Amino acid sequence: MDIETKQEFEKIGKEFEKKFDNFAVMVQKGFDGVDKRFDKIEAQIEDIKEEIRQMRAEIKQIWNKLEEIEQKLENISQVSKEDIDAIAGDVFGLKKKVEFLENQIKGMQKV
Repeated sequence: MDIETKQEFEKIGKEFEKKFDNFAVMVQKGFDGVDKRFDKIEAQIEDIKEEIRQMRAEIKQIWNKLEEIEQKLENISQVSKEDIDAIAGDVFGLKKKVEFLENQIKGMQKV
């Protein structure tokens, strides 16, 4: 191979190296951008996971509160039933007393 051809090959090789290095830098920048986007997406996913954990905790608290309310309502219902039974007994007793008094008044009116 003569000197001119050898110099031409060296020149082509250096140009190729320079272009390949530029291409490598460009590709690296592209990957850096993708990495940054993936990092951002991962951060958003972690935020969403945390929000879901918080929502689950809040839902659990709501369920617990609903169970407490349900128990209180059952207790109120039982107390109300007991009160109604007591009131019904009182009303029945008063009804008997009224009937007794009405009978006494009728008896007094006849005399």
